[in-house]
Amino acid sequence: MKKNDFKDPLSINNEIGALGNMENYMSHSSNKPDKYYLVNTDNEFTKKARLLQAVRRWQTCAECGYIVKKEVRYYHPNLALNGEVTGCNFLNHEIFEYAKSRVANKKKYETIEKNRLFNNFLSSQPMAFNLFYPLMKIVKSKEGKHRLGLVMTNLLDKNNILRIKYIDEVGIEYIPDYRENCLNDRTAMDAFLRYVTTDGKIGIIAIETKYTDCLGQNQASNPSLAIKTATEKDGISQIFTAEGKKKILNGELSLSQIYRNVLLTETVRLHEKLDNSISIIIAPKDNTCNKQDEDQLTEILTEEYKYKFQVISLESFVEAIIKEFIDEEIFQKFRYRYLDFRTAEWLLKNLRMQ
Repeated sequence: MKKNDFKDPLSINNEIGALGNMENYMSHSSNKPDKYYLVNTDNEFTKKARLLQAVRRWQTCAECGYIVKKEVRYYHPNLALNGEVTGCNFLNHEIFEYAKSRVANKKKYETIEKNRLFNNFLSSQPMAFNLFYPLMKIVKSKEGKHRLGLVMTNLLDKNNILRIKYIDEVGIEYIPDYRENCLNDRTAMDAFLRYVTTDGKIGIIAIETKYTDCLGQNQASNPSLAIKTATEKDGISQIFTAEGKKKILNGELSLSQIYRNVLLTETVRLHEKLDNSISIIIAPKDNTCNKQDEDQLTEILTEEYKYKFQVISLESFVEAIIKEFIDEEIFQKFRYRYLDFRTAEWLLKNLRMQ
């Protein structure tokens, strides 16, 4: 689609008209090749998102990919084949080249997954590359640093606590090489922004990006020691209420990935002697499967430190970026790729009528 087509309803009608066989956007298996279906474990939002990414994969002309279970191939239309060669999962060739370099130079403890990155259109990992690599380029200029700082201030700092002057660095898929001094596991930041304040101090914004993912209760390696040690550290323990900290240390609370992400951010702050830190989740507004864990974490933070954890909708984040960087077409492409659900909603409605 052309730049002016991104919000044009006529273009969407043309897109719908070009869809062809609906079986292109449904799953099937090698042992029942004529039976097409929607994945029954998907919640309502994931159904819609999987259909959208099936369309986006089909638009690249990439062949449908599959997973293998007990010698049966399960073809899912959000999966591609040979993405590591074609770059079909990325918004432009430059992002693809960066992804290849990260895989080629992957450290043993990093969580970058090659097949997921190159071939899964539904995955939040390539989504993070598609969103934050262009921002990495933007902050190479002084003007870009300050403009992105303004965007983040408007999104996160209405009470002027962070006092962001500019964003100095953007990073993707980050696990500190001093991880033994953090949580001693593979908990990672999907992305991060290092910022400088109006009075010259340094801080970090740690970002967890989610598309359809539910963060879940996956425990860290040796969690009782790692979580307890980090929670009790001077400089971290103060951010939790007394009751909340007691429940954490007594094992009365399920320690979700969200909680571990916050602990990672805070241990990085202490290790690098940063002046402030904040952890945020960026996810589509209709992906609400993590709300219980988000609310639980907010509840155990003291009033003074509730700003340290925030949830931003992917829609509002992308719209704020587009508004500030209106001439950067890549962000409009991102919105079209991940957030323009009109074709997927039409597909879902018509598939249910069959």
